[in-house]
Amino acid sequence: MRWACNAILKHREQVIKWPSIEEQWNISGRMRKAHGFVNCIDLIDGTLFPLAFAPMVNREDYFTRKGDYAIKGIVICDDAVRITWVEMGWPGSVNDNRIWANSEIYLGKDKYFEQLEYLLGDSTFLTSAVMIPAFKKGHNRNLSEEQRFFNNKLAKIQIKSEHCIGLLKAWFQHLQSFRRVLQDKQDLDPILRQAMYACILHNLLINHPVLPDWFDETIEELDQDDELNQSVEQSGGDTRHSLSYSFF
Repeated sequence: MRWACNAILKHREQVIKWPSIEEQWNISGRMRKAHGFVNCIDLIDGTLFPLAFAPMVNREDYFTRKGDYAIKGIVICDDAVRITWVEMGWPGSVNDNRIWANSEIYLGKDKYFEQLEYLLGDSTFLTSAVMIPAFKKGHNRNLSEEQRFFNNKLAKIQIKSEHCIGLLKAWFQHLQSFRRVLQDKQDLDPILRQAMYACILHNLLINHPVLPDWFDETIEELDQDDELNQSVEQSGGDTRHSLSYSFF
Protein backbone atom coordinates (compact mmCIF):
# COMPACT_ATOMS: atom_id res chain seq x y z
CA MET A 1 0.00 0.00 0.00
CA ARG A 2 2.79 2.42 0.89
CA TRP A 3 4.61 2.00 -2.42
CA ALA A 4 1.38 2.58 -4.34
CA CYS A 5 0.70 5.74 -2.33
CA ASN A 6 4.23 7.00 -2.99
CA ALA A 7 3.89 6.29 -6.70
CA ILE A 8 0.66 8.30 -6.87
CA LEU A 9 2.07 11.19 -4.85
CA LYS A 10 4.90 11.60 -7.35
CA HIS A 11 2.30 12.84 -9.84
CA ARG A 12 0.87 15.55 -7.59
CA GLU A 13 2.27 18.51 -9.53
CA GLN A 14 1.11 17.08 -12.85
CA VAL A 15 -2.43 16.28 -11.66
CA ILE A 16 -3.29 18.96 -9.08
CA LYS A 17 -2.13 22.23 -10.55
CA TRP A 18 -3.25 25.81 -10.83
CA PRO A 19 -4.93 26.51 -14.20
CA SER A 20 -2.76 28.03 -16.90
CA ILE A 21 -3.68 31.42 -18.39
CA GLU A 22 -5.47 29.69 -21.24
CA GLU A 23 -7.33 27.42 -18.82
CA GLN A 24 -8.28 30.43 -16.70
CA TRP A 25 -9.79 32.10 -19.76
CA ASN A 26 -11.75 28.93 -20.56
CA ILE A 27 -13.01 28.55 -16.99
CA SER A 28 -14.00 32.20 -16.67
CA GLY A 29 -15.74 32.01 -20.04
CA ARG A 30 -17.82 29.04 -18.94
CA MET A 31 -18.60 30.69 -15.59
CA ARG A 32 -19.76 33.86 -17.32
CA LYS A 33 -21.86 32.04 -19.89
CA ALA A 34 -23.51 29.67 -17.40
CA HIS A 35 -23.84 31.86 -14.32
CA GLY A 36 -23.06 35.47 -15.22
CA PHE A 37 -19.91 35.83 -13.10
CA VAL A 38 -17.22 37.76 -14.96
CA ASN A 39 -13.52 36.89 -14.42
CA CYS A 40 -14.18 34.08 -11.91
CA ILE A 41 -11.58 31.35 -12.38
CA ASP A 42 -12.27 28.91 -9.52
CA LEU A 43 -14.37 28.04 -6.46
CA ILE A 44 -13.23 27.55 -2.87
CA ASP A 45 -14.69 25.72 0.12
CA GLY A 46 -13.51 24.40 3.46
CA THR A 47 -13.88 20.86 4.69
CA LEU A 48 -13.17 18.69 7.72
CA PHE A 49 -11.29 15.39 7.75
CA PRO A 50 -12.63 13.71 10.93
CA LEU A 51 -10.40 11.86 13.37
CA ALA A 52 -11.73 8.69 14.99
CA PHE A 53 -9.72 9.32 18.16
CA ALA A 54 -8.90 12.42 20.17
CA PRO A 55 -5.34 13.67 19.55
CA MET A 56 -2.86 13.14 22.37
CA VAL A 57 -1.42 16.65 21.96
CA ASN A 58 -3.27 19.98 21.64
CA ARG A 59 -6.56 18.10 21.42
CA GLU A 60 -8.61 21.25 22.08
CA ASP A 61 -7.29 22.76 18.83
CA TYR A 62 -8.72 19.84 16.85
CA PHE A 63 -12.11 19.93 18.59
CA THR A 64 -14.85 21.11 16.20
CA ARG A 65 -18.17 22.78 16.85
CA LYS A 66 -19.84 19.45 16.03
CA GLY A 67 -18.26 17.96 19.13
CA ASP A 68 -15.68 15.74 17.45
CA TYR A 69 -12.05 16.00 16.38
CA ALA A 70 -10.87 16.75 12.87
CA ILE A 71 -8.20 18.13 10.58
CA LYS A 72 -9.22 21.18 8.54
CA GLY A 73 -8.50 22.02 4.94
CA ILE A 74 -9.65 24.11 2.00
CA VAL A 75 -10.22 22.85 -1.52
CA ILE A 76 -10.13 25.00 -4.65
CA CYS A 77 -11.76 23.56 -7.76
CA ASP A 78 -13.03 24.62 -11.16
CA ASP A 79 -16.56 24.39 -12.54
CA ALA A 80 -15.87 20.82 -13.69
CA VAL A 81 -15.10 19.83 -10.03
CA ARG A 82 -11.43 19.33 -10.87
CA ILE A 83 -9.26 20.14 -7.85
CA THR A 84 -6.71 22.85 -8.62
CA TRP A 85 -5.33 23.45 -5.11
CA VAL A 86 -5.52 21.89 -1.65
CA GLU A 87 -4.42 23.31 1.71
CA MET A 88 -4.80 20.91 4.63
CA GLY A 89 -3.31 19.90 7.93
CA TRP A 90 -4.77 22.65 10.10
CA PRO A 91 -6.55 21.85 13.39
CA GLY A 92 -10.31 21.43 13.09
CA SER A 93 -11.12 24.55 15.12
CA VAL A 94 -9.41 26.90 12.66
CA ASN A 95 -11.62 29.14 10.52
CA ASP A 96 -11.56 28.60 6.73
CA ASN A 97 -10.48 32.17 6.08
CA ARG A 98 -7.40 31.82 8.29
CA ILE A 99 -6.24 28.86 6.20
CA TRP A 100 -6.91 30.82 3.01
CA ALA A 101 -5.10 33.91 4.30
CA ASN A 102 -2.00 31.80 5.02
CA SER A 103 -2.09 29.81 1.78
CA GLU A 104 0.51 30.07 -0.95
CA ILE A 105 -2.21 31.07 -3.41
CA TYR A 106 -3.29 34.09 -1.38
CA LEU A 107 0.17 35.16 -0.26
CA GLY A 108 1.43 34.89 -3.84
CA LYS A 109 -1.76 36.12 -5.50
CA ASP A 110 0.09 38.28 -8.04
CA LYS A 111 1.62 35.08 -9.38
CA TYR A 112 -1.63 33.13 -9.60
CA PHE A 113 -4.23 35.71 -10.63
CA GLU A 114 -4.42 37.92 -13.67
CA GLN A 115 -5.96 41.37 -13.30
CA LEU A 116 -9.58 41.30 -12.01
CA GLU A 117 -9.61 37.51 -11.57
CA TYR A 118 -11.00 36.04 -8.35
CA LEU A 119 -12.43 33.01 -6.55
CA LEU A 120 -16.01 32.59 -5.37
CA GLY A 121 -16.64 31.36 -1.82
CA ASP A 122 -19.20 31.40 0.97
CA SER A 123 -19.34 34.18 3.55
CA THR A 124 -16.82 32.44 5.80
CA PHE A 125 -14.19 34.08 3.61
CA LEU A 126 -13.34 37.77 3.74
CA THR A 127 -13.71 39.93 0.67
CA SER A 128 -10.50 40.87 -1.13
CA ALA A 129 -9.25 41.62 -4.63
CA VAL A 130 -9.07 37.88 -5.36
CA MET A 131 -11.95 36.60 -3.21
CA ILE A 132 -15.64 37.31 -3.73
CA PRO A 133 -17.72 35.69 -0.97
CA ALA A 134 -21.45 35.69 -0.36
CA PHE A 135 -22.89 38.66 1.49
CA LYS A 136 -23.24 38.05 5.21
CA LYS A 137 -26.29 39.16 7.12
CA GLY A 138 -25.36 41.65 9.83
CA HIS A 139 -26.51 41.55 13.43
CA ASN A 140 -28.76 44.57 13.04
CA ARG A 141 -29.47 44.64 9.34
CA ASN A 142 -30.98 42.42 6.70
CA LEU A 143 -29.60 41.84 3.24
CA SER A 144 -30.93 44.03 0.46
CA GLU A 145 -32.86 42.54 -2.44
CA GLU A 146 -29.77 42.86 -4.65
CA GLN A 147 -27.59 41.12 -2.06
CA ARG A 148 -30.02 38.23 -1.66
CA PHE A 149 -30.22 37.86 -5.42
CA PHE A 150 -26.41 37.84 -5.63
CA ASN A 151 -26.18 35.18 -2.92
CA ASN A 152 -28.69 33.01 -4.77
CA LYS A 153 -26.67 33.34 -7.99
CA LEU A 154 -23.47 32.50 -6.14
CA ALA A 155 -25.04 29.49 -4.41
CA LYS A 156 -25.95 27.93 -7.76
CA ILE A 157 -22.31 27.81 -8.82
CA GLN A 158 -20.86 27.33 -5.31
CA ILE A 159 -22.66 23.99 -5.12
CA LYS A 160 -19.99 22.73 -7.54
CA SER A 161 -17.36 22.97 -4.81
CA GLU A 162 -19.63 21.04 -2.43
CA HIS A 163 -20.11 18.38 -5.10
CA CYS A 164 -16.33 18.22 -5.53
CA ILE A 165 -15.74 17.57 -1.83
CA GLY A 166 -18.72 15.23 -1.60
CA LEU A 167 -17.51 13.18 -4.52
CA LEU A 168 -13.99 13.07 -3.11
CA LYS A 169 -15.23 11.66 0.20
CA ALA A 170 -17.62 9.25 -1.50
CA TRP A 171 -14.85 7.72 -3.57
CA PHE A 172 -12.41 7.55 -0.68
CA GLN A 173 -14.27 6.56 2.48
CA HIS A 174 -11.17 6.75 4.67
CA LEU A 175 -11.38 10.55 4.40
CA GLN A 176 -14.52 10.42 6.53
CA SER A 177 -12.70 9.02 9.57
CA PHE A 178 -8.95 8.67 10.02
CA ARG A 179 -8.20 6.03 12.64
CA ARG A 180 -4.64 7.10 13.41
CA VAL A 181 -3.98 8.62 16.84
CA LEU A 182 -2.09 11.91 16.69
CA GLN A 183 0.60 11.61 19.35
CA ASP A 184 2.97 14.14 17.78
CA LYS A 185 3.40 16.15 14.57
CA GLN A 186 4.95 13.19 12.76
CA ASP A 187 1.66 11.29 13.02
CA LEU A 188 -0.03 13.95 10.91
CA ASP A 189 2.12 13.27 7.85
CA PRO A 190 0.66 9.83 6.93
CA ILE A 191 -2.87 11.29 7.19
CA LEU A 192 -2.02 14.16 4.89
CA ARG A 193 -0.37 11.81 2.42
CA GLN A 194 -3.49 9.62 2.31
CA ALA A 195 -5.69 12.68 1.81
CA MET A 196 -3.45 14.02 -0.93
CA TYR A 197 -3.31 10.79 -2.93
CA ALA A 198 -7.12 10.69 -2.73
CA CYS A 199 -7.23 14.20 -4.23
CA ILE A 200 -4.88 13.12 -7.01
CA LEU A 201 -6.98 10.06 -7.81
CA HIS A 202 -10.12 12.23 -7.69
CA ASN A 203 -8.81 14.34 -10.56
CA LEU A 204 -7.92 11.22 -12.52
CA LEU A 205 -11.36 9.70 -11.97
CA ILE A 206 -13.74 12.61 -12.48
CA ASN A 207 -14.34 11.65 -16.10
CA HIS A 208 -15.92 8.41 -14.86
CA PRO A 209 -19.44 9.22 -13.59
CA VAL A 210 -20.66 8.08 -10.20
CA LEU A 211 -24.33 7.70 -9.34
CA PRO A 212 -25.47 10.90 -7.53
CA ASP A 213 -27.04 9.02 -4.60
CA TRP A 214 -23.60 7.64 -3.72
CA PHE A 215 -22.63 10.98 -2.23
CA ASP A 216 -25.89 12.82 -1.48
CA GLU A 217 -25.51 12.01 2.22
CA THR A 218 -21.98 13.37 2.26
CA ILE A 219 -23.11 16.64 0.66
CA GLU A 220 -25.88 16.96 3.25
CA GLU A 221 -23.26 16.64 5.96
CA LEU A 222 -21.18 19.32 4.27
CA ASP A 223 -24.21 21.60 4.25
CA GLN A 224 -24.58 21.05 8.00
CA ASP A 225 -20.94 22.02 8.45
CA ASP A 226 -21.45 25.32 6.59
CA GLU A 227 -19.83 28.21 8.41
CA LEU A 228 -21.65 31.09 6.74
CA ASN A 229 -22.01 33.02 9.99
CA GLN A 230 -18.46 32.77 11.34
CA SER A 231 -16.80 35.74 9.61
CA VAL A 232 -17.25 39.44 8.96
CA GLU A 233 -16.74 41.39 5.78
CA GLN A 234 -13.69 43.57 5.32
CA SER A 235 -12.02 45.26 2.36
CA GLY A 236 -12.56 44.52 -1.31
CA GLY A 237 -16.34 44.84 -1.32
CA ASP A 238 -16.51 47.15 -4.32
CA THR A 239 -16.01 44.32 -6.82
CA ARG A 240 -18.69 42.21 -5.19
CA HIS A 241 -21.17 45.07 -5.09
CA SER A 242 -20.49 45.80 -8.75
CA LEU A 243 -21.08 42.15 -9.59
CA SER A 244 -24.33 42.03 -7.62
CA TYR A 245 -25.72 45.09 -9.39
CA SER A 246 -24.61 43.80 -12.81
CA PHE A 247 -27.20 41.00 -12.61
CA PHE A 248 -30.03 43.57 -12.73
